[in-house]
Amino acid sequence: QVFVALVIALIPGILAFRLATELYK
Repeated sequence: QVFVALVIALIPGILAFRLATELYK
């Protein structure tokens, strides 16, 4: 369950990071 919570916490961060890299180009 800890791993699931970690993944759920990481998904928004990954999406935000990809969005930031797209805007940076």
